[in-house]
Amino acid sequence: MLVNGDSDRPVRGGGRQPLYAAVSELLMKDIASGKYKPSTTLPTEQELTELYGVSRQTVRQALRVLRDRGMISSHPGIGTIVRSAGVETETFRAVNSTSDLLHFVESTEMRATSRQELKVAAELATVLGCKTGQLMSEAGFLRFSSGADLPMSYVLIYLHPMYGEAQETAAVSNTPIYKRIEQLYNIKVSEIQQDVTATLLDDRIAALLETTPGEAALKITRSFYDSNQALVQVSISYYPSSRYTQSARFRATDSSS
Repeated sequence: MLVNGDSDRPVRGGGRQPLYAAVSELLMKDIASGKYKPSTTLPTEQELTELYGVSRQTVRQALRVLRDRGMISSHPGIGTIVRSAGVETETFRAVNSTSDLLHFVESTEMRATSRQELKVAAELATVLGCKTGQLMSEAGFLRFSSGADLPMSYVLIYLHPMYGEAQETAAVSNTPIYKRIEQLYNIKVSEIQQDVTATLLDDRIAALLETTPGEAALKITRSFYDSNQALVQVSISYYPSSRYTQSARFRATDSSS
């Protein structure tokens, strides 16, 4: 990544980090330093485009990252307002499409914790949609938001061993495993099924997430299918309730129209 320390000069992206992520980091640093104080407005999209030397689309993606983290809010006719940093809990926009998922993954970091091949027990086989005793490749990751000290979630990713190479990532990565499968094996993921439920964190997962065993958590299971409806990957993510919430905003419609 090539990012100028002086935010008054153009930003140039480099390495593997998307350009909008570099811009969002600069904005977060400016907010943290007090350059943009709570309840004040950020510069307009056009001003940020000129300030950082990037496209308006890049600025919009960067602002979306800050908005998803609860750092700013947008108000028609007023502008983009910096929110108070008093609340530590982060929020993220509901992930309801592959583009939402890709954006979410690219704006966070996955840090590998484990990888093994295992014979699937009966309970897990039901979740994975495979036979009991089938051999699967399991990889564990902790997901962090940029600059965060504590992980936002723990995720287990299951693949058929023939795709195991896709789980061989760098120690820190923001490339989705399903994207690596597509690149390595010429497979296209065409459908993702997402199931969300509540659970309690066991001792092992709580220790990885550095939180209290028994804490309530959001459990998200995603099943990835190719164009022939063959199962490619299953991921199971755990989000502790004290650290992360999911939020969505809906516009009311006039029932008389």
